[in-house]
Order: sequence, then C-alpha cells, then structure tokens
Amino acid sequence: MSRPSAMASFTAVVVQIPGHGSFTVTGEAVHMIDVFGGTLHCYQGSAGCRKQGLYFSRTEPKKYLECLVTELSGHESGAGLDDGREMAISVSRELAPKLDGAVLHFGNYNKMERFIWLSMPSVPGHPCVCRRSIGAPAGKRSPCLDDSGVGLSDV
Repeated sequence: MSRPSAMASFTAVVVQIPGHGSFTVTGEAVHMIDVFGGTLHCYQGSAGCRKQGLYFSRTEPKKYLECLVTELSGHESGAGLDDGREMAISVSRELAPKLDGAVLHFGNYNKMERFIWLSMPSVPGHPCVCRRSIGAPAGKRSPCLDDSGVGLSDV
C-alpha cells in the first residue's frame, strides 16, 4: 500500500485513557487511522510468541474504554484529520493499564505495513522481536503474529 507524501501534514496526537494515563499516536498512525475511517480499537488477546498478542480493529471490542484524543498543542477531538471528522480511539480494559507512556506508530515492519507499539514503558521485560506480543514467552511452537499475517482484525 503506498501512501501519499502529504502524510507528513498529519499531526501526532495524545490519547487520554480514562483512569490509566495516556499514550502518543504518531502522525503516520493518525494518517492511517484516517484512511481506515477515523476509528481504531486496540486490544490484547491470546496467541503470538508471548502470552498476550497485541491487536487492532476497526470495530469495537466487547469491553473497551473510549479515549479522549487531543493534539499535542492541547486542542480536543478532531485532532489531525484534514476534513474535520473526529477520530475515535478506544482500548480494551485489559490493555489500558499497560499503555501509559506508550507510542503507537504505523510503518513497514517485517515486510508488513501495520500498526506497532514503538514503546510500552509500563510493560516490564522485553517485548517480542516484532512487537506484536507482550508477557512471558508462550513456548517454542507459538506462532508469530507477523508470520500469520495478522493486520487489522475486525472483532
């Protein structure tokens, strides 16, 4: 998927998670959220090389927290979208406490264009190499989510 060079015009935003701090979304990720309709839901589930896989969806998971999106300059919702539409980002209740200080990005990683958590300071230990899973290693035969080609999965 090729992206227009105008992508640089998208501004990074800060996402406030009710009761759990905040994380930053890079301009590249804001652009792709806009391409996918202005909505992104972040959640964790089983699978992956570690105990918890990190997933993204355009549909709402069963239990989620709606987040407040603000531009880095402090302006409320609608941040970063050219046509004035509001951007909706939510996180699952299980993932929320792990995202304080995290950075969400979109780029080409392991030959796939996808969302990736560049950093998750609230998660102890080392992330998996492709940054698709967190937690203790799940075992030698556990599938890598990149090998499985999991991108956006509509729950």
